[in-house]
Amino acid sequence: MKLLLHSCCGPCTTYPLHFYRAQGYSVGGLYFNPNIYPEEEEIKRWETYADWAEKNHLPATRIYTPHDEWLGAVSHDLSKPARCKECYLFRLKEAARFAKEEGYDCFSTTLLVSPYQDHKGIIEAMGIASRESGIPFVYNDLRRGYLRCRQMARGYHMYMQKYCGCEFSKGGE
Repeated sequence: MKLLLHSCCGPCTTYPLHFYRAQGYSVGGLYFNPNIYPEEEEIKRWETYADWAEKNHLPATRIYTPHDEWLGAVSHDLSKPARCKECYLFRLKEAARFAKEEGYDCFSTTLLVSPYQDHKGIIEAMGIASRESGIPFVYNDLRRGYLRCRQMARGYHMYMQKYCGCEFSKGGE
């Protein structure tokens, strides 16, 4: 089965990629993260992800959308967790659309590996994206692999960011 793995960054892709491959999936990667701010940070994360993906034989696609478009999608309620849920939905709808368009059987996201993300909000967004696109999502609670992600990223000498990505998380919120 072909699984599209939406990736928030390179470090968070390490464990999930190996996990899904061990489950027998043929995995393709999607980097779609218009939430990342500033642009220099988004570029640094993309380059880290793309370099690691190439070394690990992960076909990876980047879809670029200007940050302002993402901000418009989440700005009707900037409180946390509302904006985070809108961010998940914005990104995962695009991942599901891309997965369907490119002939994948299902999709998932590396966001599920982080203990710092709203796990329930991610699952809800995956469900909505799945229903709207008509492509199934694959759920696994990957948080048990979070520390392994960090270890693997250090072993690969990957850039590891200190915040989720958006300007709101950069400020510590």
